[in-house]
This record gives sequence, structure tokens and C-alpha cells, in this order.
Amino acid sequence: MVTIRSKTLLLCSCFLVAAWLLVAQTLNNIVVLAACLVCFLALVVWAAIKNTAMPVILFFMPFAPLLKLRPGTISFFTIALLLVYAVYTVTGSRQVKVLHLVPALLLLALTLVVKVAYGYDMDNTYILFAVTLMLVPFLTKELEGSYGFYWLTLCFALGICLAAVTAQYLTVFPTISRYIDVNTSLGMIRRSGYNGDPNFYSAHITCALGGVLILFLNNKKKYSWIPMVLIALVLLYCGLMSVSKSFWLVSICLGLLWFVDLLFRRGKMSVKVTLIMILIVATLFVLSSTVFTDMLGEIIARFSKDNTISDLTTGRSELWKSYLNAFMQDPLLLVFGQGYSDVMVNGRPPHNTIIQGVFQFGLLGSLIMVAWLIFFVRTMIGESKISWNHASQLAIVMIGAFGPWMALDYLFFDEFFLMPIYVCAAIRFLHRQQQEASPLINEQSVVM
Repeated sequence: MVTIRSKTLLLCSCFLVAAWLLVAQTLNNIVVLAACLVCFLALVVWAAIKNTAMPVILFFMPFAPLLKLRPGTISFFTIALLLVYAVYTVTGSRQVKVLHLVPALLLLALTLVVKVAYGYDMDNTYILFAVTLMLVPFLTKELEGSYGFYWLTLCFALGICLAAVTAQYLTVFPTISRYIDVNTSLGMIRRSGYNGDPNFYSAHITCALGGVLILFLNNKKKYSWIPMVLIALVLLYCGLMSVSKSFWLVSICLGLLWFVDLLFRRGKMSVKVTLIMILIVATLFVLSSTVFTDMLGEIIARFSKDNTISDLTTGRSELWKSYLNAFMQDPLLLVFGQGYSDVMVNGRPPHNTIIQGVFQFGLLGSLIMVAWLIFFVRTMIGESKISWNHASQLAIVMIGAFGPWMALDYLFFDEFFLMPIYVCAAIRFLHRQQQEASPLINEQSVVM
């Protein structure tokens, strides 16, 4: 059992290390920075030993580009993940079955054969992918802990908010700005926190926002909805700073699903009326605040320039066509892929994780990867099942986490493994909520 004191200590430690990191990067003092990065690794290892590594990992995920000794070097965030896998490999060996290893070994064998056939090098990115594919299932042990989805989401959201807000004021320092891409498009400033890409930055936000929304729907304590409303508003503000069309579209889907679930869920009418009033007040606040209305005006201006599908997708539809044409022209590529190699069509990525997966693994490798993901998810969620009554809430979390993947390339990033873990934690949370509401679950109504 993770006590409130332990949670508070862990969160305070995260804030202190993050502040230390920002000071060290701003001053560009290599000694202070190295000491900070060592403390960061120590914090992650300590959290893993206590079975609370995921809250720390998600808190620091928006800071990953800064967790380096200098630009262009490996992020200590990735090293921290490897250390977490190592800790759980030692302490949780019984959690992983042969079914996890077989698809992983088959996929690695396939990609190695393709690499040899095409003469591609086995770079560090591929080695990290191979290690993660083999070891990440050991994280199963942590989701059986008791820190809860609320705490996990809180750490994730606070990390995003801290990174987004501080990045606005630290871009004036060259030592920080070298990590940040302040994108200007159509005369607009597109913020991206410390991520370097506005769309990847906003994808973190929609994932956390989906978690906050289902926590709001399952709120049972008086006044505990207040921090969730505040966090949701701050996340919305941070997301709007990116002026990302994908963030806007995903957020609208989340809002509609949330509102429909609120209207048709079981419960007292007075509770629904109260929640709707809170929604109306929050909406009026957003529409009356110049901070929000200016950013809303910018995103509307971006959509107003879209006259074709290509404009709406910011050229992504043309990239998707080029990759589909490559598949049609090369059957071997379609079947076997490129072996998880740094190769692209016309030197540009597809900006779609599914297409990227087929391009790298081929149809054969993609089927193996799907099998691995199924075993991985089934192990993470354990015996958890979601009834139709909570299907819309599951959709909220999944759209928030995976909706942006349709316009981004996540296969080569740590988020490819971390986002599914967060969704699995949400599934466990929803399962507990429906058990508390009704101990006897109708098996015929189960959707997962």
C-alpha cells in the first residue's frame, strides 16, 4: 500500500529534480547538470523498487528532450526506462509468460533478416527497441500496486503543465531554446513545451485530458471535482498554445463523448445538473477569457485556410498516398517492410503510426506486432473487463491516447510503449469502478 505521505514525497521529489534540471540547463553548467541527471536516475530506480515508477516516468516524459548532457545525445529518460525494466526483470520474473517472448523473438528475427538483406546497420535505436520489446512486459507488476489511476494521472498532468508553462518563459535563454522548436506558421506562434514538435506535445495533453475526464465522471467525493476541473482547464490552455488542428479535433471528440456519457449514465438527476452547470461555467470562463479566445482565434484561422483534404491534413494525405504507392510498387516492402530502419519514402515520414508500422515491419511483421500488443495488454489489465456501461469512458481514454497516432509517427519513440500502459491503467480503474457499482458483472455485456 502506497501511503499519502509516500505519494507526496515522490511528487515533491519530482518537482525538485525538474526545477534542478531547468536551472542546470539554463546555466549550462555541465557539473550541475550531470549531478541532476544522476539524481533523476536514482529517483526512478527508487520509485521502481517501491513499484511506483510509472508516475515518475509520466511526470518527466514532457522533459525528456532536456534530460541530456547536450543536444543530440541520448536522453537519460530512455536510460531511466531501461533501468526500470531491469529492476522489474529482477523482481517480477514470474509475471512474464512465454507468450510474450515468442512474438517479440519472431519480430526481432524478421527485422534482422530484412536488415541483412537490405544492408542496413543495426543502430542504437533498433537495439533500444529490441530491449524494450523484450523487457517492458515486466512492468505488469506495477499496475497491480495501489497508487491508483488518480495519482498516475495527476503526476502525468502536473508534469505536462509544469513543462508547458516554464517553457514559455525560458525560451529567451539560448541554452534552453536549442531544445525547443517555437514554430511560426501563418504569423502564429506554436508552442511545443520542451518536446520540439507542437503535435507530439499536444498528443501528451490529449492523453492526460482523457484520463482527467473519466476521473471527473467517476468522482465520488465531495468537492474532489474541483482539482480535476482546474487541471482540465490548464491542460486545455496548454494544448491550445500548440495551435494544433489534431489537438482541436481530438479534444472535440473527447468533449462530445464525455457529455454523452454524462447525460445517459445512471445516477441522481441533481448530480447531473450540477456537473452540467460546472461545464457551463467552465465554458463561459473559457469564452470570456482573452487568454483562451486569442488562441481559439488562431486555430479558427488555421482551419479557415483549408480548402482541400491536403490542406486540412497539412499535407499528410499526400504523404499517405506516397507510402501507399510505394507498397503497390514493391510487394516485398508490403510483406516484409524495412526492418525497423531509419528509411523513409522521399525522405519524409508518413505521419501515421499505422502506415509507419506497415512500412517498417510489413504486413507479416505488423501481424506479429499486433499479437505482441494483445499479449502485452492482456497481461497489463489482468482479469479486468469493461462493460457496455463504461464503453464510452474507455473510448475517451483510447481516443485521447491513440487518436493523435493517426497523424504522428510514434513507432520510434518511447511513447509507443508508455501510452498503452497508461490506457491499461485506465482499464483497471474502470473495472474497479463498475465492480463497486455492481459486484456482479453481466458477462454478456463485456466489451473487453
